[in-house]
Amino acid sequence: MKFLFSAFFVFGSSIFISLQANAKTEAFKGFVAVAAKRELYVDYVPAEKNQPTVILVNGLTYSTRQWNGFVEPLLQRGVGILRYDPFGQGQTLLKYAPILAPIPYQDQVSDLKTLLEKMQLKGPYHLVGLSYGGGIIAGFAAQYPQLVKNLIMMAPFTRPLDGQDNWIKSQIWATRQMFPFNKASDDDLYDYFLHQIIYATYPQAEPIVLENPFKLEATYRLVQGIRKFRPVDHTQSIPAKSLHLVIARQDQYINTSVLDEYWDAVPVASRASRLYINGSEHKMVEAVPYFSAAWVYQIVKGNPEFQGGKDFEGYPFRGEVKNGDKVIKVGRE
Repeated sequence: MKFLFSAFFVFGSSIFISLQANAKTEAFKGFVAVAAKRELYVDYVPAEKNQPTVILVNGLTYSTRQWNGFVEPLLQRGVGILRYDPFGQGQTLLKYAPILAPIPYQDQVSDLKTLLEKMQLKGPYHLVGLSYGGGIIAGFAAQYPQLVKNLIMMAPFTRPLDGQDNWIKSQIWATRQMFPFNKASDDDLYDYFLHQIIYATYPQAEPIVLENPFKLEATYRLVQGIRKFRPVDHTQSIPAKSLHLVIARQDQYINTSVLDEYWDAVPVASRASRLYINGSEHKMVEAVPYFSAAWVYQIVKGNPEFQGGKDFEGYPFRGEVKNGDKVIKVGRE
């Protein structure tokens, strides 16, 4: 559908980054080395004059191409886009498959910083991540708070999925009752049952994990590497007026209360905006790509309406957001 940008508001999602004078000025698709034996696949389009650049950090089962609908309206506005496949995802996965060891989130954070340096993109950055990517940018902000301008977290990972986590812990308990002399640690058992539940349920819930022979195992290794990370323990590192939390009202994976608990743990001074998108499931950048892109655009352009820790209700198919009695037209999905 046609994407309309109002004079005041527009929405979006992913990771963003300020483009400075030394940034690369030519479009590029290919691999970029971030370590001696480690390259990441990159799809980069430079920003037009006076526009920001957006860096997208993938959701758990994503690759660069799942952002297509989201980036289109941003590119039309001249926004720069840097999307890439972290280790274990997309073209990067295919280059190094099979991956048979955990993928620590700390390595993903380090890779992101190195990639931004190699692409000659200077901060402070507008960071936005979807789901798993939200956890990665939370880790980035914890380690490099001075490099963060805006932290735009869309349905972010803040802790393991409750249903999945509770089932695994129940299996560990049952194993201890039935096999009291089992020498496996709780961590070993957790990973064993995590592997089982991902292989048993993800092909039905996320059929895209079957697009190649390596993706399902890599998905397990990504979850294995981030499951112990608790972004809530690092909220004090979030810079002032930088956190923009986006929540899907119809999220099939993360309960709204989980993300509200995270928001409550964030210092008031660090909160910028919280948006609840009605009529959207977890993958909002695919469910409502134009609306979410418009939201992000206004954030990275510095619209002052999106500050002060305000709450908004978003209605993509009416093309508006509400803050109390105030209604703001943003363009219909």
